Amino acid sequence: MKYLAWREIAIACAFCVGMLGCSPTQPSSLHIVVSGDTAGWITPCGCTANQSGGLERRASLLKSIGPSDRIVYLDVGGSAAGKSAYQQVKLTSILLGDQLMGLELHNMGAPETQLAPETLFQIAKETKTQWLSANLQAANANSLLPEALTAYRIIKRAGIRILVTSVVDPNLVKNSLWKTREASLSVLQVLQKEKADIKIVLAYMDEPGLRALAESLPEVDFIVGGPTGQSLSPFRVGPVEILSATNKGKFITRIELQKQDKAWKAVKSGALEVTSTLPLEPAQSKNLEMYLSTLGKLDFSADETGLVASQLAKSANQSDYRIAGSDSCAQCHNQDDQSWHASKHSQAWQTLIDKRSHVDPTCQVCHTTGYGLGGGFVQIAKSMPRVNVGCESCHGPSQAHVLNPKTKTTYLSREQCVRCHDHENSPEFEYGKYWAKIAHGAK
Repeated sequence: MKYLAWREIAIACAFCVGMLGCSPTQPSSLHIVVSGDTAGWITPCGCTANQSGGLERRASLLKSIGPSDRIVYLDVGGSAAGKSAYQQVKLTSILLGDQLMGLELHNMGAPETQLAPETLFQIAKETKTQWLSANLQAANANSLLPEALTAYRIIKRAGIRILVTSVVDPNLVKNSLWKTREASLSVLQVLQKEKADIKIVLAYMDEPGLRALAESLPEVDFIVGGPTGQSLSPFRVGPVEILSATNKGKFITRIELQKQDKAWKAVKSGALEVTSTLPLEPAQSKNLEMYLSTLGKLDFSADETGLVASQLAKSANQSDYRIAGSDSCAQCHNQDDQSWHASKHSQAWQTLIDKRSHVDPTCQVCHTTGYGLGGGFVQIAKSMPRVNVGCESCHGPSQAHVLNPKTKTTYLSREQCVRCHDHENSPEFEYGKYWAKIAHGAK
């Protein structure tokens, strides 16, 4: 019997691959990964340990799932957290991070529609993001170039055709610069145009909305939604499987497809937590550094952040509703001032500097005194005397009290703790335990 040498075997295999189209490395599995409802959560605030989420860890989780050529990465929408100049910078940085992870399509969620079409197109141009929606369009057809927003996309990967389209709940769109159409009808119009092996709808809707959409669209295979408050365990409505990606991007959802008998079938699906134990992915860390560097250069004032509108209105309407500063309090309350200096509240700003997050307005809100109020912290360049959690963070703007001590301070201090010590930033907060650390005043 005549045997082929190894070199001849290799040549024969190469001929088979090149001429006949077979591939010994043809992937047998494919992962569709969907993030969503990031809500500006580019990174956890770091106020407590074990916080989930953040792009640095999301990227590591994606890499652990498989190589990039076996992942289709999508986003269900809700990356934006507002429309202010500050929130636009944050959204841009989030989308740049998404592109580093290979994001293919980003649904237009309700938070994105707070921004003008022209603004979103410019951000898309800067970040190379493809916005997706079948039932949303700019009210002024001339305000958004057609290529910036597409109704669907066919993604071809590993020999499979995946149709991806998306919708947003019309009831959640409040900006008149956008107009919506009925969701299920919009998806049906897309399905009539294209054939595909797998059909996916990204739907920025709550759970009842997702169920109703699935009932009207038995033609699709998967509907991935958000926001649903908490991630949903996959469930079916007829032939349609429903999943969700939600809660500040703390969870992503995955659909694993495997090739069985020449056909692709879903073998596994469900949510994966972006846990704090995941390593920080270097490219995302660099993107985060660039984001913080940009914030440091821009030094947004409080009125450019969209974080304090209601407080600013009250401050503007009452001339004595102003921050006087902790030094004013110390003149009459020296012993209490000493107690404050011994507390962690007096070092609140330093904790931000240690984490390099002192330039981020979201963090400044809880680590300064009177953020955005008259006489309070406005921005780093102008307001360093108002850093740290001072007296008026708990007792309220006290200019009127300083002028006339018979006038009571504006806040009931016991009610202010949970403004910052909420479940997100201080999950182990126990009122009695924490209050004992700062208790002062008349005994």
